This record gives sequence, C-alpha cells and structure tokens, in this order.
Amino acid sequence: MRTTRTTPAPPVLIAALALTATGSLLLSPQLATGAEPGPPTRDREAASAPARSPLATARRALTAPAPVLTAPRGYPRQQVLAPDPENPADKSLKLGLVPYHGIAPKLNALQALGDRVSVEVVGRSAGGHRLYLVTVTAPETVRQDAAQERMRKLIENAPAVAAADPSLKSAYKTPVFFNNNIHGNEWEGTDASLKLIERLATAHDARTKDLLARSRLYFNITANPDGRIAGTRANAGGFDLNRDFVTASQPEARVMRQIQIDKQPAVMLDLHGYVNGTLIEPTTPPHGENYEYDLFLKHTYANALRMESAVNDLGYTPAKDGVEPAQIPFRDQEEGWDDWPPIFTPQYAAFHGTVAAHTVEIPLQVNNAAYTTLPQSELRRRSAVNVAVAGAALRATLDYVRAKGSALVADQIEVFRRGAAGAAQVPVSPRTVPGVPGIGPEDVYTTTFPRAYVLPAGRTATATARLVGHLLANDVRVTRAALPFRLGGRTYPKGSYVVDMRQPKRGLANVLLADGRDISDKVSVMYDISGWSLGRLWGGGRGRRARRLPGGGAPAAGDRGRPGRHGRPARRPAAAPGRPERGRRAQLAAAAGGRGTAGRRRQRDRARVGTVPGGGARPDVRRGLHRDLPHRHHPAAPGPGRRRRHAR
Repeated sequence: MRTTRTTPAPPVLIAALALTATGSLLLSPQLATGAEPGPPTRDREAASAPARSPLATARRALTAPAPVLTAPRGYPRQQVLAPDPENPADKSLKLGLVPYHGIAPKLNALQALGDRVSVEVVGRSAGGHRLYLVTVTAPETVRQDAAQERMRKLIENAPAVAAADPSLKSAYKTPVFFNNNIHGNEWEGTDASLKLIERLATAHDARTKDLLARSRLYFNITANPDGRIAGTRANAGGFDLNRDFVTASQPEARVMRQIQIDKQPAVMLDLHGYVNGTLIEPTTPPHGENYEYDLFLKHTYANALRMESAVNDLGYTPAKDGVEPAQIPFRDQEEGWDDWPPIFTPQYAAFHGTVAAHTVEIPLQVNNAAYTTLPQSELRRRSAVNVAVAGAALRATLDYVRAKGSALVADQIEVFRRGAAGAAQVPVSPRTVPGVPGIGPEDVYTTTFPRAYVLPAGRTATATARLVGHLLANDVRVTRAALPFRLGGRTYPKGSYVVDMRQPKRGLANVLLADGRDISDKVSVMYDISGWSLGRLWGGGRGRRARRLPGGGAPAAGDRGRPGRHGRPARRPAAAPGRPERGRRAQLAAAAGGRGTAGRRRQRDRARVGTVPGGGARPDVRRGLHRDLPHRHHPAAPGPGRRRRHAR
C-alpha cells in the first residue's frame, strides 16, 4: 500500500486536467498506525515474468487501426479460421482446459452447428494472437441488422426519442457482453463461455429461442491470449489489461473499448479468479461519483442475487469440495471492493450505458504457487469446479436478461437521456433503489457536472490534440471553434476545443477531465488505483490548462430532452454516429457575463464552431452549446463510514 500524502485540490473552477493533469485526483494518505488489515485481495499475484513477444509484433499490434464492428452484414457472420500451430507449452493444458491453439478449431466447430453462432477476428494481442468476438443470436438479414444499428444509435444520440418509440421497445435486441480471461492466468471463463455457446447453438427449447430472438450475446473468448498461453496475468507487453481502460495503451484494451462503444451492452460480466467463496459484484463504497449509480445498483444487485443462487445451487460445500458460499460485497462486506476508478472493465462499461456490470471471481486457485505445487489431478478438479461456477453465473445472467430485457434497455436509455438533458443525478436511497438492503449515506457519491470544458488552443497544441483524440476514441463528443469566442466571461482563441457536457456519455467525459475529489481518508480502503492523470502520463508539462465552466444539474429552460426537428432532442443537433460532420457549422452562444448586458454580450460573443479533425476511432462530434450557462458547482461530500452489513 502506498503511503504518499498529497494536498487536496483547492475549490476552484479551473480544471487542471485537460492539458496537464487529466483525470481524477490521486490522493494517497498515510496509513494509520495499527490499522486493520485490508480485506482479501482478488488481483494480487506473486512476481512473475510477463509473456513476451517480438518487438516487431508488439509494434504492429499497438499501431493497428480500431476494428469496425458496426457495418450491417446480417447474422450469422461465419468464417473458417486457420488453425494456430500446436503449442505443448501452453499453460492451459496442465489444467485440462482449452489451449489457445485449440480455440480456432473449436470456434469452427461451433459455427458448423447451425446459424446462431458468428465469429469475427476483432484485433490482435500485443503478442500478435487473434482476438475473437463470438456473437450468438437468432439469424438476421442485412436489413434487420441495419435496423438494430439504427435503434442502437437512436438510444445513444436521441434517448428521449428512443424512450418514446414503441417499435424500439418491441424490436430492439438487448445487447449482452461476456468478457473472459482478461488476466491470462485466470483461465476458466473462456471454457465456460465455449460450453455455453455450444448449448445455445444446439438448444431448441422455447426459453432459448425467446432469448436469442430478443437478445444479442457477445463473447470475448479470451481477452488476453498472450497471458493464457504463458500462464501470466499480464499480456506480452507486461501490462495488466484490467488497469488499462483510462489510457487504453494496449491493443487488447482498445478492442474491448471498441466492443463496448459499438455494441453498447446493457449487461456485462467480466470473469476472473480466484476468491473463495465466489465474489459477485456490485461493490462496496466508495462509489465512482460520475455514474448514474441508482440505475446501476438497481440491476447489478438484482442480477447478483440470481448469480449467487445459481452458484450455491451447484451444491459445492466447504467440507466436500473446498468451496465457500458465494458473496456479494455490497451486502456482505464493509469496504475494500470499491468501484471508484474506471480502470476495471465493468466500471468502464457503465459509462457506455451498461446498467448491470459485474466482476465475478470464481473460487478455487489454480494459478501462481498453486499451479506449480499442486498435483495435476487436483488442479484439474479445481478447474472443473471453476468452469461450473463460471457457467452458473453466465446462465443466471441470461435468465435475468430474458426476464428484464425491456427494463435494462429502458434504463440504459435513461442514462443517456440524463446526460443529454443535463439532468441531475439521482442519489441512491431505499426509496430510489427499492429492494437493495443496507443503503446508507456512505453510498451516496454524486457530483454536479459542469456546463462545459474548454481546452484552449496555444503553445501546447500537440498535447491538446492528443487529449482530444483520446476523448473522441472514448466516444466523448468534442467541438472545435473556427473563430475566437467568449464563454463564461473569458475569450478563447480560434482552434480551442469545447466539451459540451450535455451529451449522453457525460460521466465518461467528466471522469477523464474533472479534478475529482479529495479521497485521502478513503485510499486505505481502495482496492487499487484511485487516481489518474492523462496529462502527466502524456507529458503535458506546464502548458495552458482547460477551463471548467460551472453549472450543471437541472436542465436549462426549454432543454429537457424533448424531441426537436429530425428526431433529435430540442436544441441539440447531433452528428450522425460514426461520421464526422464535414463542412457544417453551428453558432456557439456565449454565456452572459453580467446583468443588463446579457443580450449584447450574447450577440457580440457568438463564434462559429467546427468539428474536431480526426484523432478518434469513432468521432461523434456534437455541435453547438446552449446559452446562459448557470454558475453552479458543488460536489457532494461522501457520507460517514459504513456499518458492516450482515458480514458472514
């Protein structure tokens, strides 16, 4: 545990992040003498060398373009995969699991079972291995596929319209994402997913047919093939991929990011190991303050109960099998499994509209010291138990999707509607999230979003452009001024960038740009990284800082997400998803600077705003800002310490 002390940020309205220190505030306190030991950790491992790859292979993987995952082609999308050379050194073999070289033949066989299974190669790992995305759904024509994509875009870009669209409610397929083996030596999620895909491909019962008619199931078969082969947590570049979602420095993380942007899952599971009994998130506080946490907790807790029941119903016991009952940290633990940073896959997914996102830690350790000291027969017994546990969690989640698909999509739409409308967050409470036990003031983490961020043009143009490119790659909408303009009582030069915070993914924009809050008294209970600074990482130096324009929360008058012309929210013209707006301009109205002169200042301070050139995988650029930005920004303070909840 780090013991560095830093000074809390002063309460100013300038975001010190856009060029120099982007991200939440890193505040690591000194540990109190005699502090209680922390809870068991899920992700620590003994020092081990990462999987390695030739430098040229790593360079190719790191510079490869982002995959295109949204072109309507219909389903199934089948292809015959060339086999990989057999590798007798693959660490999966000792555990009786599918080695990496066995995955391509297995996927070929699954595709041959019928018309429900599709396989796409969506990228390569740092070590040059193929990354497979498997889609399981009922067959779709190209036209039906295109209709699904139009509805997906409508949900993100015009959520108020989507919420009122009866055809979307009846026809849109709930997207579900299962992520496996992100840590290479936590193997069994891959094998459980392959077994589930086979069952879904061949089952003809009414429940399965109904599920596949109303859902799309996406499986990232192995997120870390380098580590799977080598038996290491990290990829071939030595990176822990489940810490890379703020920076997306690795090709595997960029592929996972693009899947979440392009497929827009309402539900996702990230399968890990090893915690006994099986650990099923939702999490303990502190909670990330930029989430729509009421919507997130509502579904994440309900699905956790289903997974807990399914895992316990397998009948494993401590005495017979060495398997403890499953646990849900939010209910069963006081702290230590927080969701504060967006560095973990489920926490990052929440910013892309996922309203039920879980890390699931299967129970029996087979990696690290266990891998080298236990007999092979015991390792294989443990792996078989883990595959069964992971499979139970997957199946329970599908039951939840089948039962609650409409509600999941409706709440995903609500996440985006709040962002686009500038609506205030809804604090969690027994009233706002009924049925979830133990909610207290310690669970209330919210913020008041600023009205906009401005990244001034100037001497740090290169650093600014890198930041803007990163925002766009994360599906954050950015505008560029074609002329000088005034905003919030300050003049900005031509070429400055504006991040209008009335956008569907405002939570992600804010988590990348905001100062964050002083969490010094919480760092000792944080699970891992509690702060990040993209500017410092990228060497922004002491360049010009982005200005945070205060005022968020309630929508401005006349802008409550009502439909406007062409099916868009009122006063919110949007670029078509996936395409930059070229050659189009919009008026940027400046904020009033004082009483009695508001009208004159608005007239004087108008500037034309263009679009951001390049720099992102999918540059959805939002045009125009609203008038009269209210000047409010009062982040809520965290509540008092949590009482232990029914600890087992």
